[in-house]
Amino acid sequence: MLKRAYDGLVAYSSHPAAPWLLFFLTFVESSVSPLPPIPLLIPMCIARPDRAWFYAGVCSLGAVLGGYLGYAIGALLYDSLGSWLISIYGLQDKAAELIATSQDFWFWVLVTKGLTPIPFKIVTIMSGFLHFDLWKFTIGMIISRVTFFAMIAIALRYYGDDIRIFIEKHLPMTALALVVVIVGGFFVLPMVL
Repeated sequence: MLKRAYDGLVAYSSHPAAPWLLFFLTFVESSVSPLPPIPLLIPMCIARPDRAWFYAGVCSLGAVLGGYLGYAIGALLYDSLGSWLISIYGLQDKAAELIATSQDFWFWVLVTKGLTPIPFKIVTIMSGFLHFDLWKFTIGMIISRVTFFAMIAIALRYYGDDIRIFIEKHLPMTALALVVVIVGGFFVLPMVL
């Protein structure tokens, strides 16, 4: 079943709608959804290493635009939608503490979290809730998300065949590692924020 899903993702990567789905997944991951784009990005870059930079650009654009939606949720809808999304990650108790101390270091929190697979929406929503400076927010998002997706594109562009062989040879272990990283981000985030 796992092999069929992987083969399906690789086959879908050459579909004309694949970049749009990748953009959509990245957009909603930065604002409301827990589903990251990485499970689609990796097979797409492996299937078409010549388009890795394009896919990284699609993800970067989706992440930045989705980050603005996350910011709006935090700034305008925190009491309803924002607090519910934050409570999913168990961070509601830290919100007051962050308001009091955040302006001095929040840019670095934004950049650091954007360079990891930890759910980015938490940082975008909290940025809006904290009314963090929108220019700094934009610069931090661009630096972190472009760098994050560019690192993935570089690895897959230049080592794609080796990575593909490894993934296909160790598919269950690779899928488990990906799940551990994604799910682990939900548990690690409250400890590091």
